Amino acid sequence: MIKGHVTICKVYSDGTKEVVLDKANLITAGLGSSYIDILQGGGSLSPADYTPAYFQLGTSTIDYSADSATSSYFYQLSTPLHWSAYGEDTDLTIVKRYRGFNASSTTPLVATATWGELFLTSALLSACTFSGSDEYFSYIQKGQVTKFFMDSFEADIVLDEKTANGQAITEVGLFSKNPKGLHEDSPVLMAYRSFAAINKIEAFSLVIHWTIGFLGLSTNIDDHYTGGGGKNPLSREVGIPVDTPSFNYPSWNKRG
Repeated sequence: MIKGHVTICKVYSDGTKEVVLDKANLITAGLGSSYIDILQGGGSLSPADYTPAYFQLGTSTIDYSADSATSSYFYQLSTPLHWSAYGEDTDLTIVKRYRGFNASSTTPLVATATWGELFLTSALLSACTFSGSDEYFSYIQKGQVTKFFMDSFEADIVLDEKTANGQAITEVGLFSKNPKGLHEDSPVLMAYRSFAAINKIEAFSLVIHWTIGFLGLSTNIDDHYTGGGGKNPLSREVGIPVDTPSFNYPSWNKRG
């Protein structure tokens, strides 16, 4: 079983902290699709391509029903931010990538078949194809990763005082790097969380602590924030953790 948890905290310049979200996330169909690729040998040969590498923020929510068997069958945020919404002075690295998703058709064998992104519905594997669309993402920088094991992942994503001001943030998505193993990264949504609007202003930073992993395999995955191996992200001394693993992400410009 796979489980994830998201904690979001406002951190003000005077050191005041306010927890605004402490909930489990939704594991989406993109992660399940990646596991099928691993089992069938249809995806990337690099384990790193299946790990979390990007995230998006949005200003609306996916209206799914928790009682539906296909509630996790979506591959997108409802209204992801454009690069300009993050602000010119943001410390985040914003890049354009080809967001991957599964598309289906009711007439897949017809030459004029129309394919559409699966959204809150399933389809036969024989009627599915991988597709995508260009969108803006932010890297999960190596200094934001506080735990990285074979069966779990933990990161502290910091939106500083200069980032996304004036935006009413209501959703966040975690994306795997490139599970299809394409020439350029094609991120796929693996976990999602919506919440009441957080009106981001310059008076505070937002710290998003995200934990995701397999239950029952180890004690590395926790229900709540444990501090990881680095500094508490809720303190004013947010920085590179002492035991951050070394990833080789490319040093691209903030606008890519």
